[in-house]
Amino acid sequence: MSDFNIVLARIEAFEDGVQGKQVCAVFQIERGPIGFNIPIYLHGRDFDEAEVVRAAKNSLFRIFAKLANQSKIWELSPDELERLSKMNVRPGGKTIEASTIESRG
Repeated sequence: MSDFNIVLARIEAFEDGVQGKQVCAVFQIERGPIGFNIPIYLHGRDFDEAEVVRAAKNSLFRIFAKLANQSKIWELSPDELERLSKMNVRPGGKTIEASTIESRG
């Protein structure tokens, strides 16, 4: 599996009437033909300009660490993955609906 390319695409600062100065750091994540953006919102008053990038990277790390932890139960061993690949779960070319997969956990 190849590495992801993670780039800080942009940083935007704006005023939020209730929360004061806000900063949004947007990371662009790509691997092969798949790419997506993840915005990270920070309170602008908490960090100076030099600290914003480090704080946003830390937030991104924490998001993925939590996601990895939450999805850990989905991990298959190499043997389980091999058995699964040999199963014929779609007789007659039938596809499995995404809602069915989600309900299985």
